[in-house]
Amino acid sequence: MKSILVILVIALATVSGFGQLEIRNEIEEANAELSMIYSFSVKYSLTILKGEGHEQPAAIDNNGIYQIFLYTSSYKPGVARHELAHVYFFEYLRSRDLNPDEIPLWYHEVIAEGFQNLHTRTYRPELRAAFFDFTEFDRRYPQKADQSVFYGAVSSFAGYILARYSYRDLIRVIDEFSDERDIDPAFIKVFGSSLSSMITSWRLTILLPYSPFLIGVVLFLYLLIGRRDKYWRKFPLDLRSLGEDEETKNRRV
Repeated sequence: MKSILVILVIALATVSGFGQLEIRNEIEEANAELSMIYSFSVKYSLTILKGEGHEQPAAIDNNGIYQIFLYTSSYKPGVARHELAHVYFFEYLRSRDLNPDEIPLWYHEVIAEGFQNLHTRTYRPELRAAFFDFTEFDRRYPQKADQSVFYGAVSSFAGYILARYSYRDLIRVIDEFSDERDIDPAFIKVFGSSLSSMITSWRLTILLPYSPFLIGVVLFLYLLIGRRDKYWRKFPLDLRSLGEDEETKNRRV
């Protein structure tokens, strides 16, 4: 019995240690990649805690020295890349004399989600993500119930852009933004299309796989309404009978 307990303890310790090692390897690789993209390096400290499964990872700016907190209990591949992308973006904004609060919150997440999934295929989000206006969250995060669809929409939109442009182009948007303090003209200058137009095109890519179903529904409704119309046409409206009914009603009065 004791030997079984010892084996279990060793196994759990190995799993926990592997989680930390995986995180450290991921963040080191991400750091090397981001330093090449931005042409500078940042100072950061990484704290890896076990957690209880409900904690959120975080990147905190401490006067240019960044603290990153990650948790093995809720760790998913790519989270370390996501948080370090935030850190480099903060530092880039600092170099442009921009306050992070000047940039819409949703665009911060486009930068982070875009880098997180830069080398992996972005999964198709749930259908309601196509109708979710993530751009309204420019100063605050959505309620907890909507956070999943928010990140799904943002990640999908970032993937849509990166399938057509480079990650550096996402950063170039900030270069243009710093001149006019407006993200829509920045999109036009970098991508040749307005933000609203790109979002519409992105939404169409999500809805396209559902088009056969939608067409089927429309045809069904068309046929249903058409048949009902033909059915009622069998009973022509008799204006004389209506007149007689009106006369009968007047007599009773």
